[in-house]
Amino acid sequence: MKTITILLAAVIFFSSTYVYAEGQSVTMATVTHVREIFRIITIREPITSREEICEDDQGVGGAILGGVAGGLIGNQFGKGSGNAAMTALGAVAGVVTGQNMTRGTKCYPRDRVSYTEREKEVIDGYIVTVENGEEFRTKTRYHVGDRIRVRSTID
Repeated sequence: MKTITILLAAVIFFSSTYVYAEGQSVTMATVTHVREIFRIITIREPITSREEICEDDQGVGGAILGGVAGGLIGNQFGKGSGNAAMTALGAVAGVVTGQNMTRGTKCYPRDRVSYTEREKEVIDGYIVTVENGEEFRTKTRYHVGDRIRVRSTID
């Protein structure tokens, strides 16, 4: 137990001040001033709106279906060349009727997505000043009075 306590004390002592092989040392320092660094970001937000799209329908689909149906019905009447004439007449009548029934303006809803952009100022980091006047930039938020590790270059 005594060995663990001595080892722990040594680790704490050497972790507060030690020298790197590259000529840097780390010491503990007290934060005296913190200044926020801001940057502006652009936020792009979608806006969805519903609109009604209207198109003219020439009734082509109705004309085709009407022509087929009219030809089938006309084929039921007449004999010989009269049957062919009735089939043709039924087909023509079916085309006209089918086209007239489906012709017109067709409207349907459609979602339209547009985007709006706005700028927003956000914190990008901090300039921290410690008790010896040294300043450094960091992403971590420190408060005045915090004790932090500071790396110094040995000249």
